Amino acid sequence: MPENIINRLLIGTSLGLISALLIFLFTEVLFPTVFDNFEYQTLDQRYSHKINKLEEARSGDKIEEIVIVDIDNRSLNKLGRFQQWPRDYYADIMVYLAESEAMAIGFDILFMEEDIDRVADTLLVTATRLSESIIHALSFSRAEPDAFLYKMNFAPEGLNTEKFSYNFSQPILDHFPEAERFDGKFTELYNVSARLGFANYQPDNDSVIRKMPLFMNFAGRLYPSLAMAMVFHLFNIESEHIKIEPGKSVRLTLQKENEETFFDIPIDQQGQMLINYTGTFQTFRYVSFYDVYMKRIPKDFFKGKIVLVGASAPGLEDIRPVPFQEAFPGVEIHANILHNILNHDFVHQKSKLTSNFMLLLLCLIVGITSAFFPMKFSVPILFTVAAGFIYSTFYAFVQNSIWIENVRPFLGIMLSQVAVLGYKYFTELKDKKRIKGMFQNYLSPTVVNELLKNPKLLELGGERKIATAFFSDIKNFTTFSEKLEPEQLVTYLNEYLSALSEVILKYEGYIDKYEGDAIVAFFGIPIEQRDHGLRACYAALEIQNRLIQLRNKWKKQGKPLFETRIGINSGPMIAGNIGGANRFDYTAIGDSVNLASRLEGANKIYGTNIIISESTFRLTTKNFWCRELDHIRVKGKSKPVRIYEIIGNKNEVLGNVQKAYLEYYLRGLESYRKKDFNLALEFFQKALTIYPADEPSNEFSRRCKFNIKNPVPTDWDPVFDLKSK
Repeated sequence: MPENIINRLLIGTSLGLISALLIFLFTEVLFPTVFDNFEYQTLDQRYSHKINKLEEARSGDKIEEIVIVDIDNRSLNKLGRFQQWPRDYYADIMVYLAESEAMAIGFDILFMEEDIDRVADTLLVTATRLSESIIHALSFSRAEPDAFLYKMNFAPEGLNTEKFSYNFSQPILDHFPEAERFDGKFTELYNVSARLGFANYQPDNDSVIRKMPLFMNFAGRLYPSLAMAMVFHLFNIESEHIKIEPGKSVRLTLQKENEETFFDIPIDQQGQMLINYTGTFQTFRYVSFYDVYMKRIPKDFFKGKIVLVGASAPGLEDIRPVPFQEAFPGVEIHANILHNILNHDFVHQKSKLTSNFMLLLLCLIVGITSAFFPMKFSVPILFTVAAGFIYSTFYAFVQNSIWIENVRPFLGIMLSQVAVLGYKYFTELKDKKRIKGMFQNYLSPTVVNELLKNPKLLELGGERKIATAFFSDIKNFTTFSEKLEPEQLVTYLNEYLSALSEVILKYEGYIDKYEGDAIVAFFGIPIEQRDHGLRACYAALEIQNRLIQLRNKWKKQGKPLFETRIGINSGPMIAGNIGGANRFDYTAIGDSVNLASRLEGANKIYGTNIIISESTFRLTTKNFWCRELDHIRVKGKSKPVRIYEIIGNKNEVLGNVQKAYLEYYLRGLESYRKKDFNLALEFFQKALTIYPADEPSNEFSRRCKFNIKNPVPTDWDPVFDLKSK
């Protein structure tokens, strides 16, 4: 064999193997979550394609064997606010459905505690007991020691755990999600239920529900999901009829006329079943709760059918994102799971071993092919292989409900091609200078230089950095913009944004994006800056001074004037190229970035222009005059943060007036936190007497007056909850 052929074969094989190894390393070891999210996105596309095909085949027909009694907007309009419904509404529904001889009635409604109306509770319990076919939902949750909600080691007292849960060995228990708390207390109702099943979901990292655990491990016993509990009721399944093989299946044994038959439900290592969705919203037959309550639906309609009672009304918080739809009723998710199990219609995921073999095979094929053929031939071959592979994964899912990994093998194809072409490029054609020239066509020089120093920044997901996020926004921009014609507004904004950008770049900040009148910038990325917090604060102060000059100019020109609000926070964030495989931007994400955005908006409350977080304050306290504004808790977070207003640069001396009203403000804040609202109000009023325009003093005066009029409880928390984002 000629040496040239051997060399090319070795190069193609080696680079194919290296590409496969790199893809495996990044997707399975270093950044599994990032690549899982991409895989889920491609899976969602396959779901959408499959569901389109199914709905075309059904031609608008509904699935009739499972009926959803829906608490919809019509029911709310007719029966009033949902939270105020008496429980005898449900009791009446239970009696009516039981008399209709429905095979099983699942309630995707949580009856957590006994009601004040004990008569209604008695009706509810009696209706459940007499029907012998009602399966109630229960809820599990995580422990929250900070809220004194500790892990429970036992089920609620009085619950018949032998009836509703199953005892398995510890190795099997470990393969199912562990629940730390049993949320319900209405054991009287639970114990008379035919079965109990949890209604909790286990969404993926992107909050989309693609899987459902068939059991949850609570206090050393397995509790079934709502759909699974209904299946157990329908087929009279007990503990001895259940066999679990972790990572493979849950096998159910059925008794039919002295014969035993069984079927397997596939599960992953976490005990989750992939949901094989059968269609979009209302694929199953829906009937209004109100119509059933008013007995407008004949009993014969429900005879021999399976009934689920749940809610699709948006305000009832049981609307979930699914692969093909952002808003999907939770009750229909249970209906889909139930339909999958009853019809043995499951999604089967190929094993990791199969996926890794496919990755290796495709990398070798592309690597060797690219090594032997010039680019004009290898690129078409690449696209043929890639397109054929993508098509086969779609076909397997749509036609046979087989999930074959898409992203990793596809990345392997691309990386193998790039690796071979890169090898040829670097060894035979160009040098690093040419690469820099190519990058500069679409990235800023700063980012390009950083990428050349650290090529890993090109990997989706980026890296963890300590930096400072900077958000700015125009106060009352809508009101301001309405005073100008569109052309004037654009010219005006360009002048404003140019001035702000000039200051940010002066302090070597990185401007991430312009969003209308807002600027998002970072200090400390992509180039590390130890003084990133100082740079951001210096830029914020200079921007406010620059705006004073601009307002003087605009006033002379007869233009409308405005102010700018700025929020700054320092902390850990993920910085890098974030996006899709073909399009991404250098940016930063994380809680630290989100907090800076919230602080910008918090200026509205305190009437301030620059708010910084406690972490930024610690970095800059020697350089700037600051005053503590408040202790706030932002939406979605439990841990409060202290916030500060930048008053000025410490190179400049504070005036006596400033010192006086700031001193009264701080004394007022101290008294406010001690619940001495009368004394606090006195201090804040003194601050306002000295400086009537001090909006933070106005804000706390308002709070003091409210709390004096409406006495606070003994366990009052002085932390202010920031409701808006």
